[in-house]
Amino acid sequence: MATNIESDIDRPQAREIVARVAKMQPWLREHQAVAEQQRRIPQDTVERLDAAGVFGLTRPKRYGGADFTTREVHDVFRTLGAGCGATAWMVWAAAGGNMWSLAFPDDVVAPVYESPWVGNRTFAVGGTSRRMSGTARQVDGGWMVKGVWPFATGSVHASHGFLAVFHDESDDAKVGMVLVPKDSLVARDDWDAMGMAATGSQTVATDGELFVPDERFSTPERLAARIAELTEQGRGPRRGGLVRSLVTSTGVALGMADQAMEVFLGGVGKRSVPYSPYANQIDAPIAHLTVGRAHTRIRAAALVADAAVAELDRRDAEGLDLSEREAVQFHTDVAYIWDACASAVETLFRASGASAIAKRQPLQLIVRNCRAGSLHSALNIDTWTENVGRALCGVESGPQSMSVLERRS
Repeated sequence: MATNIESDIDRPQAREIVARVAKMQPWLREHQAVAEQQRRIPQDTVERLDAAGVFGLTRPKRYGGADFTTREVHDVFRTLGAGCGATAWMVWAAAGGNMWSLAFPDDVVAPVYESPWVGNRTFAVGGTSRRMSGTARQVDGGWMVKGVWPFATGSVHASHGFLAVFHDESDDAKVGMVLVPKDSLVARDDWDAMGMAATGSQTVATDGELFVPDERFSTPERLAARIAELTEQGRGPRRGGLVRSLVTSTGVALGMADQAMEVFLGGVGKRSVPYSPYANQIDAPIAHLTVGRAHTRIRAAALVADAAVAELDRRDAEGLDLSEREAVQFHTDVAYIWDACASAVETLFRASGASAIAKRQPLQLIVRNCRAGSLHSALNIDTWTENVGRALCGVESGPQSMSVLERRS
């Protein structure tokens, strides 16, 4: 089947998408609370994001998706995060599935991405452990798959899923990925979290066993071989893999911090400080200290992100891969950025008084979303500062990913 390959002229430009998303920020902010209540991105918002070209980030280049630099992707996420952090997280997570499209034959994958659809077409989950993945047994013509896949971010909005399956009862290294239509799965309406509630990260499961034909089953080895082949031809994906994805996620954290600062400064001149000599918060020195402390944390985090983004783009342009030690450092930088942003937002929240706890106030939602993101195992500051410390001391650190699929590919 021929694929629909667009020219570079037709391809959406990052600066245009950033500009469109910036215009959408009032809408995104107005609908943050609605999104949280619905525990998914509202369909109206999905349609607006689609029209703005945002979901080009979640579609492979060869099927008309965006092929942006790390800087460009980061800037889109930062602008999106300044409107709604949960929306930005969902788009970021959905974009991570692009890599797995390379592991399947073009005539299998092309219809998934070329068929009419509004939103992200795919989501990807699994591989962390048997408890969080499925199993597969080989039969004539394919595989019988069954399992439960929690935290399927973006699955609410997608038509297909990439799902990890273990296909050997005695060997945890024998893991693959299957591509299945979402309507062949059971969606469990069980995502009800204190933060990032709007991401639609529900559990998906099979109803008994599900037959998956051979052409819709793949492995990390096939993925690696295909990436190597395309890279040699000059048509491969941008370098960086998981590290690049994580570095672009810092745009989500910084965007939420940007919004929090804007919200706080918008009220500091109107807010009173009961039981104090200051009739207005803007007259209180502690308010200036609070703003300065939060600003410094956000600025420092942004400078670390900028350095990481620039280095990854340099290496991509020069065809250079990261060493394992360098990858640990980048991973730690990402965790630092998320923690610094969450801490800055919490500083502003604490200084906002009891009125900030009202659900109608946006700051409390930003606080919960940003801290929830920072607690993800791939972004946890304690885990990654320990790992980089171990590396510095010459002691073996933990794996770059808990996912068998990510490690093997």
